[in-house]
Amino acid sequence: MQIKSFRKSFGFKVFRSFALSILVVAIVLSALLVYYQNSMVKKDLYKEGATLADMLAYSIRTWVFAENKDMLKDAVQGVMGQKNVVAVVVYNADKRVLLIEKKQSVKNKKDPFGNDPAAAGKMLTEQAGIVPKTAERGGTIGFLSPVVLETYKNMEDAIYFEESPKQSVQHVIGYVEVVLDKGVLRTEMRSILIRNAVATLLFLLAGSIAIYIAVRRLMRPLTNLALSVQSLGRGETVAKVPVESMDEIGRLAMDFNTMSDSLKKREAEKEMLEEKLRYAQKMEAVGTLARGIAHDFNNILATLRGSIYLIDKKLPAHDELRQYTRQVHASIARAQNLIRGLITFSRTQRIHFHPADLGGIIRRLQPMLANMAGEGVDLEVSLPAGQLMVMSDSIQLEQILMNLCANGRDAMPDGGMLSISLEMVTIGSEAGGQYPPKPGRYAVMSVSDTGPGMDDKTRERIFEPYFTTKDVGKGTGLGLAIVYGIVKQHNGWIWVESEKGEGTTFRVYLPLLENNEEDMEMRGDRP
Repeated sequence: MQIKSFRKSFGFKVFRSFALSILVVAIVLSALLVYYQNSMVKKDLYKEGATLADMLAYSIRTWVFAENKDMLKDAVQGVMGQKNVVAVVVYNADKRVLLIEKKQSVKNKKDPFGNDPAAAGKMLTEQAGIVPKTAERGGTIGFLSPVVLETYKNMEDAIYFEESPKQSVQHVIGYVEVVLDKGVLRTEMRSILIRNAVATLLFLLAGSIAIYIAVRRLMRPLTNLALSVQSLGRGETVAKVPVESMDEIGRLAMDFNTMSDSLKKREAEKEMLEEKLRYAQKMEAVGTLARGIAHDFNNILATLRGSIYLIDKKLPAHDELRQYTRQVHASIARAQNLIRGLITFSRTQRIHFHPADLGGIIRRLQPMLANMAGEGVDLEVSLPAGQLMVMSDSIQLEQILMNLCANGRDAMPDGGMLSISLEMVTIGSEAGGQYPPKPGRYAVMSVSDTGPGMDDKTRERIFEPYFTTKDVGKGTGLGLAIVYGIVKQHNGWIWVESEKGEGTTFRVYLPLLENNEEDMEMRGDRP
């Protein structure tokens, strides 16, 4: 399976293409080289034969003229000693054989002249002239050279006047044939083929190794990129692909890294939005449940309130039972407060929106908040000089501020710092996390305390109705739930930052009115 997959890979296709190209080039070059070397060897052999024939013809001209076989034999022995010479034949002018000399190694073998020594002179023409002739006979090559004798027209001028122009006449007095063995060509051809075959194999091996290394180096970033794409497709965390060059592969790796970062960011945003949606759906479900309970409980309280009113009317003014009816009245009042909190959380309470300066509301409540903080808790308020106008119900905003400050005070029983700040921020479309999902300009009211903080599990549940970390009897668990409901009714957003031992900060985002920025610019109070 792996071999089949490897054969289908891009790297194997590239390697195969380059390897085939190198094979074709190696075969063509080897063939050309063999042809060239064979031609050169053959040319050298022909040159050797022609040179030996010419030299012998020149050196034996006197003995050919005299037809002295003994002297001819002595002169021929020097040529016969050459490696490739197998036979020498000397003819006279009448094409009659004067001398035939053959090496001992070929005397008992196939005759170098073809089995008919008399036929050796067949290559002679009637007018051979002085141009050497060649003839191939099976395994030998014969080289024919004329034996020329020069005579001068004026012998006296030739003797006494060396500077005088010499006019000579050439007379062909015989022929010399030097026969060379073609076996050297076959031997050299085998040697050439072996050398070229070895060179070709080495070239193919070296080329294949070089191509393999180059393809591996080329395919490494592509392989890493492919593995990263597969991991990304499976939804796994993908590390950045290293950019090893600035060519097309390098730019592809850079584009992949950019795409991976963008997908990671979108995935994080998606998870954040899903978390926000789940939380909103959970709070909506809790609000629906609280709304139903509040209405049903309010009906029950109405019946109880009417019944206690009638009982109270029928009792004498100083009856001891009146103290019990007063306790029932007080309990009904507390129950009605709880119902109003549930209604506020479920966002079914009717509120009256109007433009309001959020900083003005905080300034108006500052003395009351300082008294509510009590001893040991320092109140710090930081507000902008200008107005931050929001469309809101002032009473509801006061309740948000009171509930958050009360929650911060209760988190610091041993004292601490309670801080209130207000600022304007602009949220872009790329923002996430603690910021509102809808882009725009917001007034951000922050309430911070230096208490013990909360863990993640507690922080995820703080806006649920009746969830509280306070001791029994010290809290209803509706304070932050009411804040959450009011903020949602104002189309705002609330975010909590808290860690164990680091305190807690609540940030309330409320949409600013459209003309608020122009108003601040006219006043010169833009923060």
